[in-house]
Amino acid sequence: MHRTIKRGLLITAVLGLVLACNPAYNLMSGDYRNQEISPEALSVDSVIVRIIVPYKEKLDAEMNHVIGFAQTDLFKGKPESGLTNLLADLILEESIRITGKQNVRADLAFLNYGGIRTGIPQGEITVRKIYEIMPFENELVVIQLAGAEVQQFLDLIASRGGESLSGGRFRISEGKAIDVTIGGKPLDPAGKYWLATSDYVADGGDSYAMLQNSIQRINTSEKIRDVMIRYFDRTHAEGEITNPVTDGRIVNE
Repeated sequence: MHRTIKRGLLITAVLGLVLACNPAYNLMSGDYRNQEISPEALSVDSVIVRIIVPYKEKLDAEMNHVIGFAQTDLFKGKPESGLTNLLADLILEESIRITGKQNVRADLAFLNYGGIRTGIPQGEITVRKIYEIMPFENELVVIQLAGAEVQQFLDLIASRGGESLSGGRFRISEGKAIDVTIGGKPLDPAGKYWLATSDYVADGGDSYAMLQNSIQRINTSEKIRDVMIRYFDRTHAEGEITNPVTDGRIVNE
């Protein structure tokens, strides 16, 4: 079961309790001077400790919750890698679950390479690890693009040597995406396609300005990180072991 961690609320509650315990004072005068302080000279406020420790223990339990198992080390690489393929595939799958009631089915999913901050070592996958991979507060959006914009989008991915993509396949030739297929069919420049990605990228971040020309946009209000946690938690409960592979979705000519 996915449990959302509201760290901001916990910190706010702690500060509120600490401040509520202190009387109000008015500063009448002041004297300033430099004073050297060593860590050994600092004492710990036992009241603050008693307030914070229960929240820290709860937070640690949440962050250490096991939501998956990786059969091998997973690190990002170009033009594709097991990790980048896995993350894009799960975003595509989860976006379809989220927008299904709106009769919208994403054709592609994309995460910018720089936004994937670390890898997954072999062994247990915890909530903490997903926070390390995706520490940002980016939200999942699904946008509709004309085929011409999709080609520009894929050309930029090709010029960068590949990124985290699902739903499409192409070859990189002289920094361009050629022989493009989406859902197993050739890209239609006059067609329309749905792309699941982060609000950061959809807003033109990381130089993906062409995505700002979307025809339609669905804001899911779901954080990319929470979507990842929910996916791993569900598949782990179903007994799946994470073992993604490269499949030639992006190759160099």
